[in-house]
This record gives sequence, structure tokens and C-alpha cells, in this order.
Amino acid sequence: MKIARWPRPATMLAGAAVLVAGLTACGGSSGAGTSGGGLPQTIKIMSIKEMTGAVAFAGTNATKGIDLAVDEMNQQKFLGESKLEIDLKDSAASPQEAASFATQALSDKDYSAILGPAASAQAAAVSPIAQKAKMPVIYTQAGSNGVLAGDYTYRVTAPASSYFQLAGEYLRGKGVKTAAVLYNSGNPTLAELGQQTAPQLGQKYGFTITSSDGVQTNAQDFTANGSKIAAANPGAVFVLLNGPQNPTAIMQLRQNGYRGEIVGMTSMGAGNLAPAGQAAAGAVWPSDFSALAENEGAKKFVEAYKAKYNGETPNNYAAEAYDAAWFLARGIKEAGSADRSKIQQGLAKVAAAGFEGAEGKLTFEGNDLRVQGVLAGWDGTKEILVQGTRS
Repeated sequence: MKIARWPRPATMLAGAAVLVAGLTACGGSSGAGTSGGGLPQTIKIMSIKEMTGAVAFAGTNATKGIDLAVDEMNQQKFLGESKLEIDLKDSAASPQEAASFATQALSDKDYSAILGPAASAQAAAVSPIAQKAKMPVIYTQAGSNGVLAGDYTYRVTAPASSYFQLAGEYLRGKGVKTAAVLYNSGNPTLAELGQQTAPQLGQKYGFTITSSDGVQTNAQDFTANGSKIAAANPGAVFVLLNGPQNPTAIMQLRQNGYRGEIVGMTSMGAGNLAPAGQAAAGAVWPSDFSALAENEGAKKFVEAYKAKYNGETPNNYAAEAYDAAWFLARGIKEAGSADRSKIQQGLAKVAAAGFEGAEGKLTFEGNDLRVQGVLAGWDGTKEILVQGTRS
């Protein structure tokens, strides 16, 4: 697949706003060159993903999930003789570039919808533009406020806080009475989990938060934090950090003598704890997806993913994007049209009904996904399923 990336100055955001005003004044575009009902032979979708840069791990894995979904729906003729065509754009780490690509899609009537970027800053730059021009956008990740800007914006990654009770249940089962929190204060999702969700879990599941420390996004040395936490010896530590930070923080906790429970979030998955090896054994984290999950949707997805990608095991980024692509296809089928406004109406109907996906049973609160979730863990050498459910 060809990846497009254009250099964009910051002034493109202002230009995007002007263009959207013009589009809105003209009533918008019907999408894919249609002006009424019926599906065209090709339905063109722009996928704006971070294929390079700091969060490329999210964009590249998401793209694999999307490509698998599109292969399946086209082979199954899910949309009859119509096929989805994905136009992949690399937004790297730039909100301006993401907004510029979105503006390109808005101005071109051949695009019917957008699969949006994962980074919250990029998504927040795209959403107001797309909402005003009435272009359906479906995101994965992008967990901060401001991403869901209206009825044309959807998110197919459940907020971590909505299934984080799995961690509370686990700690109660272990008899934990005290816990410390170490969180990345520069990441909105991690900050929310550290500042709000963990204390709320404590109140509900019977443990007290004894300390809470925020660290910078780029922090790599947690020696002081680890020493303080180990000295207090709480029953558990919530380690809520970016992927590469997790193994370093865990190793430094263990080196300072801490032997209690460690709870994280999905950033501990996808092999991110491998550098810590046995030091991270026993760490657990709630997740919206595990390749070891027992629901039928996950099993089918994992089998198909491994077949397409030479035995590679999918992670949550791939599963979320796979479900997002299928959500869009179901919305288009419900609409019976490539018209943007009709697709939005179709998506609303699909969201109201829910469906089975790689992440299990998918339901929505408004335009935001909810899943039951699983509790994953690390046994010292590989990821394991600590608690899963059948659909």
C-alpha cells in the first residue's frame, strides 16, 4: 500500500478552517461521487495513521487490522459488488498534517469517510473540521476529551476507565489494602487513570492509595520513585506509563526490593515487558483485547490475522482498527449509500444495536465504545490471560 505524507506548515490549520467554511456553505459533499441512494463500485475511505514517528507502533498495527478487515469484507462481498478502497496517509506525529489530510478528504467528493489517527492531539485537530463539514470519522485510541465532537465522530476504543474495574476485582481477590500510583502525567488517559480511576477503585474495592507520583512523558529514570514506593511497601503499585517506560520502572521497583502486586494498562502488552523479563513476572493489566481471549470474535480474528501476517500475533491496536473498519462497513451497508450523511445515520443504527467483534461484544454509549475487557498478565517470558470471558 502506498503511503502518502506531505510536509505541512502550521498555517494549514487556518487554511483548513477556511475550506471547511466553504464546504459547509455549499452543503457539503455526498461522498464517492453519489448524490442519492445506491452503492458505487468503489467506496473510497481515507485512513490517517501515524506510520512514522513516536507512535508509529499504533499506526502500523492499526493498518494491519484495517487491511485484514477490508480483505475479508471484499472477499465475502459484504457490500455486494461494491468494495472499500483505503487511501493511507501518514500523519507521523503532526496534528497539522492530520488536519491537512482530513481537509483534503473533505474537499474531495470521492471520499465517503475517514478512519482517523490514534494520537489524541491529531484526532482533536481533525474532529472539529470533520464534524462541521459532516464527514464521518472513526477513531481508535485517541482517548482525550474533545475527540468526540458530535454525531459524525466515533471512537472504537473503549475508555480504559470503563473496564478498569477488572484491576480492582483482582486486587481485592489478592487481599490488597494499600496501593501506590506511578503515572505518566503528560498522557491524558494515563493521568486520568492515575488521578481519578485508581482512587475510585480503592474506595470500591477496599484499598487505600498511600502515594501518587506523576512523571514526565519522556522520563526514563524512576529510581527515586521506586525507592520511595519500595520503602513504603504497599500491597500493590499501579504503574501507568507509556510502553517503553514500563519495563524500566518495574525493574527499578524490583531492584529497590519491592515484591508486591503490579498493575498496569494496555501499554504493558504487545511484548513491551519483554526487556524486564522475570522482573515483571506477575504484572497484570486490564485490556480491551487479548489474543488469548475466549470469545468467538477474538478467536476468528486471531486465526485470520496469523494466516495473513505469517503467524504474527495481533495486539490491541490491530484488533481495535479491525473492529473500526467493520463498524464502518456495517454503517455503509445499513445506509445502502456512500453518501456521508447517510453513512452517519447507518453508523448510528449499528452503534445502537452493537455487534460482535475482535474485542468481544461491542456496545456504545453515544458514539463511544464499551467492551467487557479482559485481564492480561506477564509470566516472565510471555503474555498470558489472567481473566477472560466468553461471548
